[in-house]
Amino acid sequence: MLELDAASSLLNDALDRYLSICSTTLTICLQEVAQNSVRVQGLLEQVKNQLELIDSYEENLRRARASLRLALNSAPTVTPIIAFPPEIMLRIFNFVISVKPGVIDMRGSRWTTPNLPKNLDNLSHVCTRWRQIALSSPALWSHIDLAHHHRFGPGLVARAKKYAIRARHSPLDIHIVDPHSDYNIRPPTDIDDLDFLPLATRIRSLELVAYKGFYDSHFVSLGHCFKNCTPGQLEQLTIWDADSGSRSRALESNERPQQHYSQQVDISESHLEAIWAQISILRLKGVYLPWTSKAYHNLVDLRLVSGSTTDLPVSEIQIVEILRSSPRLRILHAHLDIKDPLPKNSPVVPVSLNELEVLDVKAMWWDKLAIFIRWIEPGAKPLQLSITSSPSRLVNRFLRNSNVTRLCLVSPNKYSLSDLLTLVPELHELVLDGYKPYKPGLIACGYGHLPPVNLRLQDLYILRSQIKRAELRELVERHSVQRVVIWDTVVSWDNRDYQMNSEAILELRKELSSCPVFTYRSDKSPYPLSGWDDLNALCC
Repeated sequence: MLELDAASSLLNDALDRYLSICSTTLTICLQEVAQNSVRVQGLLEQVKNQLELIDSYEENLRRARASLRLALNSAPTVTPIIAFPPEIMLRIFNFVISVKPGVIDMRGSRWTTPNLPKNLDNLSHVCTRWRQIALSSPALWSHIDLAHHHRFGPGLVARAKKYAIRARHSPLDIHIVDPHSDYNIRPPTDIDDLDFLPLATRIRSLELVAYKGFYDSHFVSLGHCFKNCTPGQLEQLTIWDADSGSRSRALESNERPQQHYSQQVDISESHLEAIWAQISILRLKGVYLPWTSKAYHNLVDLRLVSGSTTDLPVSEIQIVEILRSSPRLRILHAHLDIKDPLPKNSPVVPVSLNELEVLDVKAMWWDKLAIFIRWIEPGAKPLQLSITSSPSRLVNRFLRNSNVTRLCLVSPNKYSLSDLLTLVPELHELVLDGYKPYKPGLIACGYGHLPPVNLRLQDLYILRSQIKRAELRELVERHSVQRVVIWDTVVSWDNRDYQMNSEAILELRKELSSCPVFTYRSDKSPYPLSGWDDLNALCC
């Protein structure tokens, strides 16, 4: 290695001298040119020769660097994990638990996992040092899983008791799921002992997801969490019924008079209100809190979705108060049955929601939607909108005053899509879900109420639809679509529906040659939309 150092020193000296001479050569050349000397041509020839040599020098230096890097990489310089400092080990632990799958997954093989997952527990049992690092890091134990009607239920409760102690004063994230397993394989069981939280526990987020409707035991779990939660700590509350056929119910204190379809918990109303007062993310499906609750104040994410078609009754004035109480909403999903509308001559002053980025009202009936949407005045931010295609003067006005860049249009079969697209000139992603031609040429030709518009669509999704080939081609070409995804859709030729085999798909691809990316998928393929923030796809 002494020779390498010596050669490096000589090279450095030579480079310094070479650089100095090159600088001097530049000065001499400029002088000779200024004097129109006969030596100029000879100097330029020398410079050209040196430039060719410099190229060879660079190549040799690259080869030398490659050899040195190879030597460096071949050396056993990897630090053993035992030598990692505690803060690095803790970051590794956090990474491991952050990427682990959910304890229970309805869709994958984890459903049949014979043993309770113990990723975090295993980390703390590798060696004494790892255990000390893990146990001295309360935030590492702050995620608690519970399961109703599942064989993991008792084990998860026992583990939750340990985790709650180890988390000490760190805010907890509690996730409760009820997959309600197949009764033919195993009778449903439930959690017997839910006493896992000490008094005055800091709970940051609380989530309950039920796949087969709500049961009384679910609200016992929620009640235990609410009763032992320190007021002012809960930031996120999700109570989600994934079974869309269930009837919605009100969640309230037993201090209130018992109402039909209400679910009461043995907690004072003042304590519940203190618990809910600081929530910023509220996601409810199949259940709702009292409409006058502080839980609806100062939200950034609000989702109110009924369990069945029209069973989440709320008065128009209550809706207005909820919107006014959360002017910084960024995400708003609503499927409501608006009762007691205001008198027709009542003044309407829309609520400014300048931060709104996502609005999903696709499940609301057109008459309720018209009442609801007239109270919303979005800001200039790009808006993702999911909406039914029912015609309405108020809906059209909303579209005209919004910066809609992503649009999901459900059942677009009652009025001209061409007219609607005129109202959203900044659109770059369009989803047509459940399109069926209302009359020939509807999707492309329209009724002529408004002049046609030519958009530049990045993405076009056509889902669960029936569409004619000519309509599809005109839609793609008129709006310069860059990517088309067709899923579970019948494309017709000459007023006849054709089976979408490989030959038909290839022919359709050729017909849409102006579009760079074309994908056709059957209903056997996964649902193609992603990034539309649909909690119906929530997995545990």
